[in-house]
Amino acid sequence: MENDSLLNNTAEQTAPGLPQEGLPGILGVLTILTMIGSVTSVIGSLFTTLGCKVLMMDEVVDKMKPNELAFLTATCEHKNILILGAVLGGVLCFAGAVMMRQLKSQGFLVYVAGQILPTILSLIVMAELMFPDWKSWIGYGIMCFFIGLYATQRKYLVR
Repeated sequence: MENDSLLNNTAEQTAPGLPQEGLPGILGVLTILTMIGSVTSVIGSLFTTLGCKVLMMDEVVDKMKPNELAFLTATCEHKNILILGAVLGGVLCFAGAVMMRQLKSQGFLVYVAGQILPTILSLIVMAELMFPDWKSWIGYGIMCFFIGLYATQRKYLVR
């Protein structure tokens, strides 16, 4: 009898068009990918310190292109603030994904803040070096693509 009231309670809380068993497939896949990407981003940002040690190796520095060397040097000069921004962004994206799995609408805003915050921080710290080549634009494109995909799923975020 107690289970029946739980089932009825759950059915009342779902949005129109939302499957009774939980998340729509696309939202579930997006949130899992975001969680994996967030953890990877946080771990990757912590390796920035190792990248800075490359500047001490003359044989590696001699093989680098001038724009790569300038980017790495600027990154190392501001590594603490960039690491903090990347970790904070990763945590915000992860938290936003968890909230969206719970169908909370503020999860989308937390996720977008987590995506945009590190980018804005990087632009402030290393403005002229943020658009050096096509690889940077691919990263920004993926960020915008995911924000767009999540925006199409906002109709399911009802809490």
